[in-house]
Amino acid sequence: MGRSEPWVVNHTIVIWVLFVAGSVLFFGRNYGYYYCFLEQYMMFQTTPGYLHARWAEPGGMNEYVTEALSLLFTRPYGAAMVIASLLGGISACFYAYLRACRLRATMWLAWVPAYLFWLYPQESIAPLTAILLGLLTALLYTAIRATWVRYAAGFLALTATYFLSAPANLLLAALIAIYEARAGKGKARWAVAALSLAWATLLPLIALRTVYILPTREAYFSKYMCHPEYPVPPSLWVLGLSFPAIALALACLKERRTPTRKAAWRAIGPYAIVSLAMAYGLLYREDPLAQAYRYDYYARQGQWEAIADHARAHGVRDKDALIYLNLALSRTDRFTDELTRFPQIGEEGFIPHDPRSRLGLIEASEVAWQVGQVNAAQRFAFVGVLSAQRLVQPRLMKRLVETYLVTGEYRAAEKYIKLLESTPRYRAWASAQRPLLDSAVCARTDWVAAKRATLPITDNPFDLTKAFPSALAYLVDDHPDNRPAFEYAMGYLLLRKDLTTFMHYMRQRRDRGEAFPRLYQEAICLFFSSVRPDPEEYRSYKVDKAVHERLLRFLKVARSMPPAVLKEQFGDTYYYYAQFVPGPK
Repeated sequence: MGRSEPWVVNHTIVIWVLFVAGSVLFFGRNYGYYYCFLEQYMMFQTTPGYLHARWAEPGGMNEYVTEALSLLFTRPYGAAMVIASLLGGISACFYAYLRACRLRATMWLAWVPAYLFWLYPQESIAPLTAILLGLLTALLYTAIRATWVRYAAGFLALTATYFLSAPANLLLAALIAIYEARAGKGKARWAVAALSLAWATLLPLIALRTVYILPTREAYFSKYMCHPEYPVPPSLWVLGLSFPAIALALACLKERRTPTRKAAWRAIGPYAIVSLAMAYGLLYREDPLAQAYRYDYYARQGQWEAIADHARAHGVRDKDALIYLNLALSRTDRFTDELTRFPQIGEEGFIPHDPRSRLGLIEASEVAWQVGQVNAAQRFAFVGVLSAQRLVQPRLMKRLVETYLVTGEYRAAEKYIKLLESTPRYRAWASAQRPLLDSAVCARTDWVAAKRATLPITDNPFDLTKAFPSALAYLVDDHPDNRPAFEYAMGYLLLRKDLTTFMHYMRQRRDRGEAFPRLYQEAICLFFSSVRPDPEEYRSYKVDKAVHERLLRFLKVARSMPPAVLKEQFGDTYYYYAQFVPGPK
């Protein structure tokens, strides 16, 4: 061993640690909430039947491990730690494999395929676990020195990796072929390389005809690498082929003499490449729905204040985040105070229109549950469960349990309680709901009684997601004290600047002797000052004097004051919104 060897080993370890630490930061900061969102579609179960079902399909055990690891996705950096560990294992195994092939490999080059996961984040970590298994098996293959023992072990490993983690067998076959061509001995090594590729290619077709009944695509790639209803994304090909491509490129390069420069100077280039690559990922790679997934996570945890605080600090980027923000404002009793402080887009800022996506169905169910339309919340949750890739969605299953308990359908609720009790992540919650299957106990439970008190009395023919204001009108007419439904209806009318319809409800509230929040008082002032002046009726609403005086000041300076100063002084008022902010169509 030369004097520089320990220095090279130290550089290898430092670059590996740097990459793993950067991966934790990258996935936790940019995609942590995304994987928290996906956790609810990975329902790991501990029943023997579930394990048997995974054994009975190609790649099923890889999915079993993937779903078990998803139990750690309850926190953004929990997911990041899992992914970074897998990427660290992949880069370390690939580096060791390249060295076993007698290639001049360095860690900064070995992590390049793992870094591609930064550029192409996957919906599931199933590709990561499959690649890691393929690399680890290839590394074990290279460690067997007895030639014919290695050949037999390779044949068995190709077969086992297919049934356990397809398509890891395809990667393993390519790596075995490269190793035999580069570092193997004897004339048989070329035949072994060719037979490995042939066996890995033909095995799915043989299994398709003898063991399984499934499409050819699933026989080769399993149904868990990507969504089975869509084509295999090009990114999966790039990720899988990058490992044999780099190994082949290194094998084809001519041997070069060791540079005479000092080892410290030789490290500058790799460190610069690694640092620039990670800086690019951290600064410029971000999930466009990161804020929506963050708010979805907060909503799952009941952290409604965190949603409002984050929106005040960072603004609102998309309509999905806006829906959660408006829900948070309603849950924290700040709906009327802060509604016009954020950019609003009308109906679609309150509930998705005709939701079909996973996030849209969750949002629609959440809003319907919030405003008291329990049957609609149940319908959206049921569609969300049926349309999930694996026909599981434990979060919406929880909503089904809640809605069935409210409507008194205890046998249906028990079915989903039993399903949720089979998974460690939701077992405690499901067991806590089991006593509510007793109708007497259920009726005495506070949250059930509160929801039953807002159930519709009259038939409501409107779909909440297609005729939002009309559906809300039925809920408000049935239960005038349904505060969330009333706030959402009035918020919609104010954003549409429909003060005439808005005043219809204000008269009802006035006759009941209710006091009005500041936002409603400002809208009342504006109605009587610009739409229908009636001083006598206006006095019956008992608007605060300060609110009225602020309207007079606004009307006096609205045309003469610079826009920036006007917004600073009156931007939080409904006067400013009605005059200067375009309403939704």
